[in-house]
Amino acid sequence: MSKPKYYWIKERHNPQLGTYYVLCGQLAVKEAKLRERSIYGSYTMHKYATEKEYNDAVDLIMGRGERVLS
Repeated sequence: MSKPKYYWIKERHNPQLGTYYVLCGQLAVKEAKLRERSIYGSYTMHKYATEKEYNDAVDLIMGRGERVLS
């Protein structure tokens, strides 16, 4: 049985570069946890159950004028 996959956006807090977001797309929970680690600064992984929720969140973040990387 395959593991469920969710859609993820990584919120990155870097003391030198400030806050920005990385669009991670669809990942299993275990993969997302591996991407949450950071040597410098911190990450927060935001999970979305559907692609629509994910796209709505991306639109909201971009609408606020935040920096977004893909």
